[in-house]
Amino acid sequence: MRYLTSRKDDDMVDRMNYLYTPNALLAFSVLISFKQFGGRPLDQDSYFVRPDVDVELVKEDERYEETRRLSYYQWVPFLFLLQAACFRLPSFLWKCASVNSGIRVHEIVERASDPQNIEEETRKKNIDTLTTHITKALRFQRRMNTRNVVIHRAIKCLNLRYKACFISYMYLVTKILYLVNVWAQFYLMNWFLNTDQSSWYGLDVIIAILGGREWKRSGYFPRVSICDFTIRQVANIQKYSVQCVLVINIFNEKIFILLWFWYIILAIATVVSFLYWCLMIAFSEFGKMFIKSNLELSDLEWNGKKKRKEIKTFVDDYLKQDGVFVLRMVSMHAGVIFATELVASLFKTYHNIEEKKLPIPSNYQNNQQQFISSLRKRKRSNTKDKNDEIEDHTTLLPIESIAGNRRGDDETGNAYNPNVGTDAYASTDSDIKLDDKVANV
Repeated sequence: MRYLTSRKDDDMVDRMNYLYTPNALLAFSVLISFKQFGGRPLDQDSYFVRPDVDVELVKEDERYEETRRLSYYQWVPFLFLLQAACFRLPSFLWKCASVNSGIRVHEIVERASDPQNIEEETRKKNIDTLTTHITKALRFQRRMNTRNVVIHRAIKCLNLRYKACFISYMYLVTKILYLVNVWAQFYLMNWFLNTDQSSWYGLDVIIAILGGREWKRSGYFPRVSICDFTIRQVANIQKYSVQCVLVINIFNEKIFILLWFWYIILAIATVVSFLYWCLMIAFSEFGKMFIKSNLELSDLEWNGKKKRKEIKTFVDDYLKQDGVFVLRMVSMHAGVIFATELVASLFKTYHNIEEKKLPIPSNYQNNQQQFISSLRKRKRSNTKDKNDEIEDHTTLLPIESIAGNRRGDDETGNAYNPNVGTDAYASTDSDIKLDDKVANV
């Protein structure tokens, strides 16, 4: 039954392609098969004709038209099965790409859409789990890109799944496959119905109705036919011709008309969806606007002018294309409230873990200036106290006394030793200054 239910990593147009259309085709196939192989695909009956009534006879050569043979009715159920399989194939490609990329979009959106998220504790737990998973997946992608690691050297195209844009581009490829498949169904239907006159089967039916031509005379699904059969009676073989009503063609005609117009709607919706996602993925400005709108709704302190540069770095260097794509999917399936809290949690992680810094408070600049001024005042105070201490322990003698002591030493023949009697002098720097003054005297 899982093939009859929707996934959590797509949009409405994707579900129209891989879910609603194949399920409808399966239902049509079962209906036609039951009528054709288990019911009565044609009905005939005998009736009484009075002898005095002339019945127009059909000539043998007028019964069959060699230019047009209709032999596709028994293959209609199998055609519907083939079409259903074609509509499912692109979704399998998207599923494989999502699982092998490491981000696992389906599991992320499924946990984000958990009905238990209405409880505060469960919601916080799921947000923390998703934040950790997305952070590790994005970190792994950045590590692969910065180190230029080549895992598959023989088939290098397999390394694309480690790129930061792999999921986004594979989603666009899936959209293209859906679009190609829809247009291929038109050609398959025209080939199957042998619509040689025009390749727009449904449009021909509408034109015939508007032109007053009866629908039952279009020729694609004849409802009345002449059936020839033989019956052996005794030694003779009797040939009979009866008029038959092809009941199964009444269903086939309506189903093919419905499918043709549904494919037109599907093609238009797929083109619009593809163009929308191309714009969202190709231009990072849309991603920045999406992240900005979610951060403005969050509980974080917000200043648009100061945060503009941080959002640019957060989107271009941290989340990149795949990260923004995953958050868009979460917002589509889980709602704006859960997506806002998840974006805010990733934004905090971007500062605390990846950038190795705490969130910057609003008065950081003022505190920084006050701290620097305090250090400068403390440095000046320490220098002044040190100078005062030197002056308190310094004793200056008169120049005459110092000169007399040096002359006495010279007369006695003793050499002058500056280290002797250091208590009578100031410090070493003071002695040098005083010696210079004595020399000048």
